[in-house]
Amino acid sequence: MEYKFLRRWVSEAEAGNFQFKSFLKFRDQYIIKFKKTHLFLQINLASENSFCFFSEKKLLPFEERNELNKFNLHLASSRLKNIEISDNDRIVTFTFSKIDIYNQITDYSLIIEIVPRYQNIILVNRNEIVECLKKVSFAENRHRQILPGSQYQAPSTNFTVKPEDIQFPLRPESSKKITESAEEGFTFINLLFESLYYEYIFAAVNQKEKSGAVKKLQNLITKKNKKISKLEKELQETDKEEDFKQTAELLKANFAQLKSGMDSIKLQDYYTDGFPEIEIKLDESKHPKQNVEFYFKKYRKARDGKVKIVEQIEKTYEEIDELEKLIFDIEEAELYVSEEKQKNVKQKKIPHLKRLKISEDWEILVGRTSAENDKLTTKIAKPTDWWFHTRIFRGTHIILRNFHKKDLPETLKIICCRLAAYYSKAKTSSNVPVDFTQIRYVRKPRGSAPGFVTYKNQHTIYVDPLDFREAARLINGL
Repeated sequence: MEYKFLRRWVSEAEAGNFQFKSFLKFRDQYIIKFKKTHLFLQINLASENSFCFFSEKKLLPFEERNELNKFNLHLASSRLKNIEISDNDRIVTFTFSKIDIYNQITDYSLIIEIVPRYQNIILVNRNEIVECLKKVSFAENRHRQILPGSQYQAPSTNFTVKPEDIQFPLRPESSKKITESAEEGFTFINLLFESLYYEYIFAAVNQKEKSGAVKKLQNLITKKNKKISKLEKELQETDKEEDFKQTAELLKANFAQLKSGMDSIKLQDYYTDGFPEIEIKLDESKHPKQNVEFYFKKYRKARDGKVKIVEQIEKTYEEIDELEKLIFDIEEAELYVSEEKQKNVKQKKIPHLKRLKISEDWEILVGRTSAENDKLTTKIAKPTDWWFHTRIFRGTHIILRNFHKKDLPETLKIICCRLAAYYSKAKTSSNVPVDFTQIRYVRKPRGSAPGFVTYKNQHTIYVDPLDFREAARLINGL
């Protein structure tokens, strides 16, 4: 972050005599919570564009960390007295005061070094380092040592403070930069920093993690679909179990005719009308008894494997269904918490269907997976309910329950079409074609893939995608 913006933030910020409560962390973000207020100090120590600001937003799952225990221990019951910035570099110091066990006032300096590539948080008492996030010895830096017990000295850099004025208003950009002299924007730096982080920096990181997680799950689904194809081929092979059994029985009945070294034998098929002559392939490297046992073994494998293969196929379809639910939930979540957090959090039971109650007459249901789409369309929805689906793109089924068989309102029609566009592969597009018709005209062909249906008497309109939260807001405003 540019020095002039940090300096202005410090000049605007008020210490407020806040009483320290706890020091928490989430990835490269740190917060200091204060007692008797919802306001906290957030320190963004990202590898680029670091800064700090006061906020009340509770979007990130901050938690206690062992590495912060000493900070919490020494700052307990202290009060924030002063905030200042170095005249030479991007180093912000927060001064906390407390009464120690000897009834003496003790001052602690929490030093935030916002120097690119060397960001650090250091707790100092009487110029002695009490604790620090990143420890640096002379072996790593021959000019400066950052270790508990050593004397604190500010970093020596080539940074030059330039006397620059700020041209208000200011606007944060998607490039994570700040534009001055904007037509509309912020006149207070703290609000600017808060907006820059949550609306741009965090939003970009969150979306990137979501996309990465969804891609991994989609790759797993692809692998499981390949597994199903392989299992189905094996299942077709098991349909020959009776053929293997009959072949084995024919060889057994004509065992006297079998000789070692034969690669085939012609026998009468007693299991077919007219007893036609058939040729049975043999393995010339095997003895007659081994050839008979070979076909019996194939019969037993086909017989016993059929049940197991069907079970495996059903289980794999269930696994795909769960993966699709996870994808849906990740895309819907405001905050994607990666595996590092999921390991410590007991997952909540995922509701079966996503619902939006409108009134006693109407309710919107959204299928998250192919299996849920089938359940919605073929089991839950009634003939007079309305069905919405993108015309070209793969997507979910949107059902508008019509409890009292009323005419379709224009507003609800548009909202449902826009939801169908959002929950499809065209969610980032515009002018998306969406078909809608009543459930009475929707059919699922027997044996078709999960989520596949045919329909008729449909109408098509072109709409822009609309997410579920915005849809709920629009409906509440009706």
